[in-house]
Amino acid sequence: MPRIHRALLLATLLLFATTGGCTTYTWPDGSRETVWGVPAEDETRTREERQAEGVRYRVPGELPE
Repeated sequence: MPRIHRALLLATLLLFATTGGCTTYTWPDGSRETVWGVPAEDETRTREERQAEGVRYRVPGELPE
């Protein structure tokens, strides 16, 4: 494998590894905030129940009820 391909592969893997746990929030005023971690999901609900609920938006730093 040529040296440039190895460097590109390494850079791509590093990018995915460092941004895998990020969530970016975009607010109505256009500002954005990226936070680490994945919002917690209720694991007892079925996929259909989660889809029927729709999109939920969280405010960073505030605990959901």
